[in-house]
Amino acid sequence: MQIFAKFISAVFHPFLMPLFTIFLLKHFDVYLSNRTDVFIYLALIIVITTLATGVSILLMRKRGMISDLDIRNRSERFTPFLVVLGYYVMAYVLTLELTGIAIPVLYRSLMLGLVVSILSGLIITKRFKLSMHLLAIGGVLAAVIYVGAINVTSDLNWIASIVIASGLLAWSRLELQAHTLKEVYVGFSVGFACMFSVLILQIG
Repeated sequence: MQIFAKFISAVFHPFLMPLFTIFLLKHFDVYLSNRTDVFIYLALIIVITTLATGVSILLMRKRGMISDLDIRNRSERFTPFLVVLGYYVMAYVLTLELTGIAIPVLYRSLMLGLVVSILSGLIITKRFKLSMHLLAIGGVLAAVIYVGAINVTSDLNWIASIVIASGLLAWSRLELQAHTLKEVYVGFSVGFACMFSVLILQIG
């Protein structure tokens, strides 16, 4: 079961969730499915940010700044989270109109939602080790529900699949003893709340 738990944790790693989200939203959002140029631009931003984040975490591990790639030790989380936050702030800036590329407010809000989620995780982790895996997938569920609702394209099969994936991911984190039940619930709740709040307020 440990091998399966590790597989689930790797497949649904927080670094991959933004990329999964943009591909999922292409299915739910009429604008994005018809504007290939905007989709490619956003996907490229997310891919580059994901790669930069991954490389930075690997370098921190190699230099002994963190004990493992999951950063299980709460005392080691601040610097990596701060670096990740910096990358996503830059990604959000690249969606603003100052770049000369018109990105709808919905997708600027999506990127800002990522920033707010990571910032919240950074603040909370100073005192409490919430699950970043669940924080990430909670944000995915919030984005899919919101975009599907405003476009009247909600797909209950996809939503159910994400909920099931969230349950599997929570189980994997508990099975690997990376988190407690409370840390898993808090992570998911914070991720969902941050993303949904930013999207519904359209403050991107």
